[in-house]
Amino acid sequence: MRFLLSRFDVDTDFTSFYFDVNVDKQWVSISDKTPKEYALKISTDFDQAINGSSFSSVA
Repeated sequence: MRFLLSRFDVDTDFTSFYFDVNVDKQWVSISDKTPKEYALKISTDFDQAINGSSFSSVA
């Protein structure tokens, strides 16, 4: 949540964000259910900040 709050206004509807979690690979990705404008805004830093790698996670 801290990651999202640092990139969006507090008034953003955070219920519009969806993430896919792969427990076996220990990886979180941005779901294609997330509106494109939100996904684009967070995609550049998401993988490094959340997964510790720069491999792209946009579905």
